[in-house]
Amino acid sequence: MARPKTDANEIRSRMIEEAERLLIESSGRRLVLSDVAARTGLSQSYAHRFFPTKADLIRALASRWFEAVEAECERIARSEAPAQERLRTMILATLRMKRARFDHDPALFLAYLELARDHMDLVRAHAADLSAHLSAVLSEIVPAHAVPAATALVEDATLLFRTPATIAAHRDRATDERAHAVIDALLPRLAAMCGAPYPSRHQTSGRNPIQSP
Repeated sequence: MARPKTDANEIRSRMIEEAERLLIESSGRRLVLSDVAARTGLSQSYAHRFFPTKADLIRALASRWFEAVEAECERIARSEAPAQERLRTMILATLRMKRARFDHDPALFLAYLELARDHMDLVRAHAADLSAHLSAVLSEIVPAHAVPAATALVEDATLLFRTPATIAAHRDRATDERAHAVIDALLPRLAAMCGAPYPSRHQTSGRNPIQSP
């Protein structure tokens, strides 16, 4: 009888799940590919077919962690809503997704933060992706020459609502209400960069009720 065909995607998913369990057990300080293989019931040589190196496994973990946020921010940036509304929606979406992950599994969340310390290249690439989507929205609010300054201003002001480490450290302050208050304070400053008035959130079509996943 022929052996059943191996489902590569299933094996990769199992290996990633075991890797996350190992991260939790070691608080993000130890991740060895041979351990992942053993816990998945694979020989080390067979496991290398799916992740040739530990770096490949870590990139897969990073992708699993980052992709949903990046995709949602891109979707928002490309939507047809007014730019000020998209800015608010993007900040709130990022907060809600990351906050939900922390609330769902704080140990895994903190383990990923620890792992990230040794892989800042992946973190920087993720941050650059989100920054590009933010800049795309801001380019419709401020003049082109002011976009870099506006992007830096928004990123600095909303650090609590976008950065995993600050969300974890100040979970009680990472609320929608505080995010709305900061955004309300930012919009007049952005409008001043081009000398134009801005509509308040009560004058626009209203908040975009994004639900936490």
